[in-house]
Amino acid sequence: MKKDLKGLFKVNKKSMTEVLLWLIGGMLLLFVSEYLLRGKVRYVKLLLLNKSGVFLVNYLLLLLITSPIFILKRKNTFYFLMSFIIVTISGVSKYLCLVRGVPFTFSDIYSIGEGLEIAGNYVTVPMVVGVLIFLIAVIGITIFSFKKEKNKKRINSYLNPLIILVLIIVFPLVTKDQYAKGNMGYMRWDITASYKKNGYVFSTIESALKYVRVKPKGYSKEKIEKIRAIVDEKEKEDNRVINKKKSNMIFIQLEAFMDPTLIKEAKFSEDPIPNFRKICDENKGYMANVPTTGGGTVRTEYEVMTGNNIDYLTPGEIPYNTILKGKYYNSVATTLKAEGYSAHAIHNFQGNFYTRNNAYEKLGFDDFTSIEYMNNYEKNERGWVKDTILTKYIKKALDSTPGSDLVYTVAVQGHSAYPSDALKLYDFPIKVSGNLEDKDKNQLYYYVNQLKGTDDFIGDIMDMVDNSKEDTLVVFYSDHMPALNLFQNKNFYLDAYKAPFTFYSNFEMNNFDFDNTESYNISSLAMKLAGVKYGPMEKFHAYMKDDKNYQKYEELLEYDILFGKSYYLKDNEKPQKNKMKMGLDNVTITSLEYNSDFILVKGTNFTENSSVYIDKKKIKTEFIDDQTLKIKSNEKGNTIIVKQLGRNDGLLSQSNTMDLSDDQLAKK
Repeated sequence: MKKDLKGLFKVNKKSMTEVLLWLIGGMLLLFVSEYLLRGKVRYVKLLLLNKSGVFLVNYLLLLLITSPIFILKRKNTFYFLMSFIIVTISGVSKYLCLVRGVPFTFSDIYSIGEGLEIAGNYVTVPMVVGVLIFLIAVIGITIFSFKKEKNKKRINSYLNPLIILVLIIVFPLVTKDQYAKGNMGYMRWDITASYKKNGYVFSTIESALKYVRVKPKGYSKEKIEKIRAIVDEKEKEDNRVINKKKSNMIFIQLEAFMDPTLIKEAKFSEDPIPNFRKICDENKGYMANVPTTGGGTVRTEYEVMTGNNIDYLTPGEIPYNTILKGKYYNSVATTLKAEGYSAHAIHNFQGNFYTRNNAYEKLGFDDFTSIEYMNNYEKNERGWVKDTILTKYIKKALDSTPGSDLVYTVAVQGHSAYPSDALKLYDFPIKVSGNLEDKDKNQLYYYVNQLKGTDDFIGDIMDMVDNSKEDTLVVFYSDHMPALNLFQNKNFYLDAYKAPFTFYSNFEMNNFDFDNTESYNISSLAMKLAGVKYGPMEKFHAYMKDDKNYQKYEELLEYDILFGKSYYLKDNEKPQKNKMKMGLDNVTITSLEYNSDFILVKGTNFTENSSVYIDKKKIKTEFIDDQTLKIKSNEKGNTIIVKQLGRNDGLLSQSNTMDLSDDQLAKK
């Protein structure tokens, strides 16, 4: 018996080779993943030399991930597949860093559909071909290895599986030690910096584990009620004059907007943003801390709308795709609707992108006009709809009700990717010169000319407001800095996590100091300027911003409202079930006109995104004008309906149904 037991734990050549290759393989995987994150070999060396503990944490974690080889028969196949997954995710992360400035996080899985939707703006044909060849090779190698590898034993020596137990014990101890020494720590405000601080493998795993909603320390009914009591007491001291006119409020999110003249190395033949600059000169331009850079539009959008700090959610999380799937939440829309406002959302892109058609409903909006409900728009050279189309729909929303309106608008023209060969492809009016690399000059050339289009839109809004008889306040703010190659330089002097915002109105505004503003403060600042009553979160930010416990209270309140018992909210402040309408006007069918070759579907509010369905079958539809659609006359069925379809033919809304009989279709 003792002999048999001794044999099980005997070190042999196979077991030693297995351990040695495992150790070397882990080191190679660590080097590759860190190199892809940091971009240079010397940065990986610096991690090893200056932060050896962090290096060790990530190494041990990789060893843990690959340690099942000690108990599997097809050891090589498993190791190859795990290595492929690790390297592939690291490569994807590298690419995401290049195009948006933020690495891959677990949250990106929830937004894979949106990512694929706009991939055409970033991915080239050679890249697709290369990826396909790579995948075919991987599949081939895996199949070959699986068939060839036939180990008789799962375990070469029982000492090897014991290594797994040792790792399970040692890894958390080493990790805890590095946290205690300050070498590791989660940086909510800067995901990229957090990844570089803690190491790529650890950070990626951590982004998944943080999806477990953990109750913050100190959370209780008594604590939340105490915070609410403090807020209510401070409200009594508020001497603001509430504007009885209840001015219209327009929020306009400007895609990747910045002042390009801040780039010292660049010179422009004309100012790309004269209208925005005029507002800043007359009032004041400000910079807000935003939760993302280069991409992740809805993260800033969510903060401005809700007053919630997204840093307290999972790294990289898109709340529209997660917490807003089923629940209703407070927002600037619910706050203003409580004061008698109507709430409209407008976006010159697909209505179901980032599931906005669901999220806006959960946030209390009455209607949402997306690109599927717009006509006669132009697209820029990269296929993004020009922002100038938005003006008429903003005006239409304001005119749709006799009372006060909130119009929340998300622009899109300045969206990346910015081509690195734009000087060869396009002839734009604004020229770029200066001490810049060719790639940077090309990107800036394209970018600033798109900014000019957005600035023209800003000018249109200013004219509209100036000519309005109703008091109107406009909030212009950028969602994030652009995904320019310049921002990838770690020595670049502009803060990638600051973006401009300003206010414009046709009435006199009080002058406040808005420096050191977070994007989740913008809505409360706007309400302060407009003389509008605060909602529950706006009230907290307005009164508690300078309190020494502000951030801790903020974390507790957000957990309470999003995941807790909502102790902070009074009964009349709790969000109610809401039904949102897509588009301001109903799409309707009024009649059918028959011809020998085609049928004209007559109605109202048709767009280029209208599709005719006979029974449940989608029919090829030709858009004639907003009152006429055309289909072939040989289609058969019982009912006809017009649907407004978003991305991937997702249903946004549909018209009334009209009966259709075969004998009617036979008429010439």
